[in-house]
Amino acid sequence: MDNATCVETSAAQYSTQFRFEEHAVTNFSYQVGGRAEIVSLNLGEDKSIGKPLNKTEYDFYETAVKSLPCNLQDYIPCYRGVVEIKNGKPATLQRLRTKRKGCYIVLEDVTSTFKKPSIMDLKMGTRQYSDTMSPEKIARKKKRSLMTTSNELGVRVAGIRSYNSTESCGHYHMDKMQGRELTTDSIQSAFRMFFFDGNEIHVAAIERILQKLRNIIELIKLCDSVRLYCCSLLLVYESDKTAKLNYKTDIRIIDFAEFQTQSGDGVRYDGPDEGFLRGLESLVRLLGNLVDVGNVKTKDKIMKIEEEEEEEGEEEDDEDGEKS
Repeated sequence: MDNATCVETSAAQYSTQFRFEEHAVTNFSYQVGGRAEIVSLNLGEDKSIGKPLNKTEYDFYETAVKSLPCNLQDYIPCYRGVVEIKNGKPATLQRLRTKRKGCYIVLEDVTSTFKKPSIMDLKMGTRQYSDTMSPEKIARKKKRSLMTTSNELGVRVAGIRSYNSTESCGHYHMDKMQGRELTTDSIQSAFRMFFFDGNEIHVAAIERILQKLRNIIELIKLCDSVRLYCCSLLLVYESDKTAKLNYKTDIRIIDFAEFQTQSGDGVRYDGPDEGFLRGLESLVRLLGNLVDVGNVKTKDKIMKIEEEEEEEGEEEDDEDGEKS
């Protein structure tokens, strides 16, 4: 199902818990990946986002997600139902790429608890197609995977938006097209730039994310027959050093439009998703490299500060000697 079909789906087919006039919907400013445009929805105290309804993803959140290990569900956005966005007069709202009217899946906004969220969207897995796609689309997806880091590493950068004081706009950006140009060697620099704020690498944030990645790996190994084709992994960390939430991190598995548990022939898959696991293991290795580099730089910085302090102390001693 394409995006246009998703947003035009009749609300009568689904259990819509909320209804919005179009003017109550705003742009979601932290989207860094994905084709379907995400919108921000005001549900009172709960910050939520809406994405055009796809039936497979709807079925995942309604039923399939409940069959996953409970602890793995902690790494999946909280599902809040379906909304129907009716016709309205947007007036002063910024123009969206997609039509507003139609049904949207409502999910928690995982960035809402961050003051200055740095966000990275990663397309996961070695296989980027499902059996429900057309032969032509499958061929395109296979070719793209072979030409990018997805084939060997099981992970590809789909988008980055991170705070960086050395950038003219204050942010470091990378879009999906730039992510496709990365090689198995150059992808390391993309992760370095994501965690680099213009002064240092956020080692503490990386270490927290690594711990969560290792937890996810063990949980995915328990998911027999589950195939997370075309799913993404969202990495978020707090960039505001003045906030008490410093080094707060979050990881979520998102985009379940191609989720499967059986092949197109109806044969149930056996074992966990090895392609997705390869992507997770590649991430652990890539981020582990950053921790090593970051710790070395931190150690060097500490040694430099100590040397400068020692030199200042010697200069003060010399001055005191001259005065005496």
